[in-house]
Amino acid sequence: MDRRKKRSRNMLGQALLELVREKKFEQITIQDITDRADLNRATFYLHYSSKEELLADSLEAYFDELVQQISAKTMNKPLWENPEADELVFVHVAEHADLYRVLLGENGLGYVINRVIDYIAQYSELQLRVGLATAVPQAPIEIMARHVAGSLYAIITWWLLNDMPYPPHQMAQMTTRLCVTGTVPITER
Repeated sequence: MDRRKKRSRNMLGQALLELVREKKFEQITIQDITDRADLNRATFYLHYSSKEELLADSLEAYFDELVQQISAKTMNKPLWENPEADELVFVHVAEHADLYRVLLGENGLGYVINRVIDYIAQYSELQLRVGLATAVPQAPIEIMARHVAGSLYAIITWWLLNDMPYPPHQMAQMTTRLCVTGTVPITER
């Protein structure tokens, strides 16, 4: 993508993310977005067909940064034994809590939610395929990846909507344990 296209997309995305923090998503118009970005409507439609597509695209840029951080810090550990990766996710969500509360709250967006879960599942599937290359998985890897993605999404949503009652580190530990062992109680010896 050339620099002009990238710049226009970034400006549109930033404008939408600012507006989402100010008013309900369904109240935001394409005109609001282009006015905030100081671009015309034709520019918007050169790049996107809807504001939902723009929002999902903008969020994926956030996720790409997060995946780079996770990859850099946790390269040698499998995903299912890696609370450090989950902690980076919770830290990222805490840093952008106002945005995620809007997206994941009662007025959340189905299209965007599915894109978020799909993104997490794609990353999880890659990690699982590498980590389980010589093992027999409990279920098809695609299903395992969706389980991890859906679980992480549900836990993050609960955490945000309950005012983040536990720190990211503790949430990461619990998330990793739940994804590895499920809800089987830990027995004391």
